[in-house]
Amino acid sequence: MLPQIFLLLIIPTFTVEERIITTVKYSTFRVQPTIVHGNPVLKGQIPYIVSIKEPLRRVSKKKKLWANLCGGSIISELKVLTAAHCFEAKHFYYGTHPQLLRVVAGSLQNEIVHTGRTQTTEKAQWRSISKLTLHQEFQFPTHDIALVVVDSKFIFSKTVDYVIPATVKSDYPRTCIAAGFGQTSASPQSPVSKELMWADIYVLSRRQCDIWWEMNMDSFICTNSQGTDVGGGDSGGPLTCYGTLDPKEKRGKDLLVGIVSGKNYDKTTLFTRVSAYKDWMNDGCEKFEASKFVVYSCLSITLFYIRLLILFISRPLG
Repeated sequence: MLPQIFLLLIIPTFTVEERIITTVKYSTFRVQPTIVHGNPVLKGQIPYIVSIKEPLRRVSKKKKLWANLCGGSIISELKVLTAAHCFEAKHFYYGTHPQLLRVVAGSLQNEIVHTGRTQTTEKAQWRSISKLTLHQEFQFPTHDIALVVVDSKFIFSKTVDYVIPATVKSDYPRTCIAAGFGQTSASPQSPVSKELMWADIYVLSRRQCDIWWEMNMDSFICTNSQGTDVGGGDSGGPLTCYGTLDPKEKRGKDLLVGIVSGKNYDKTTLFTRVSAYKDWMNDGCEKFEASKFVVYSCLSITLFYIRLLILFISRPLG
């Protein structure tokens, strides 16, 4: 009976919003994170965060209503770091059609009516996606990282700037910052905020994380889910700290240590540990684009189910 139960649990018939992590070892179900009990972000307060927006509907001949799909962090004039699971819905539809999305920097609004054309104004900088790379071994929640390359350089200013990715695997100060378009409470029915929110996040040590999850969690950062938290809509957004021991940290600038990934109702919130992927960001990601990942992922899933089927058929009847 065990093979039948396990097969039922992993069939991917859920949406991003419905998934809940029960434990990394046994499940891929998760709930989409959002900032809960946060504070409104002031203009220029977190200049490196972007909103990856999807079109909701056309409102005129030239304009559409765009809404936040996921967050992301600017790490250079052309690159944005985000979560791979942001692109996996509907059989990786956005993973193979990233040109349908827009990357918006400098704006604090969730929903915006816009043409979608590449544009730089005082209010916001709009960019199209020219290239998307998902980690080649992504299978939520492991290796939940993606690199977006935009079609035109961001113009750095007081409201749009880059953040430095962490390079050293270490414990971080207990309180760091996460941001996104969060819900007003932890209830799944709570509406998503119309404006960008931020919250202080209590970060656990690597040892605490290992104990809570009963496995090696070196590629993750765990946070306490009590009080302020990330909860649906913040996926891909930044977890940043300051006062770390990372040699790349600069005075007066935050350090990007994590990417919002998923959460567990009775354990912790999970962030992808940025420092664990410094080599991938530097060279490995350039060799593996999203379209190749989808083929790789489909083959892996097919082989996985074939192995399960063989196991089920060959089990003793007694």
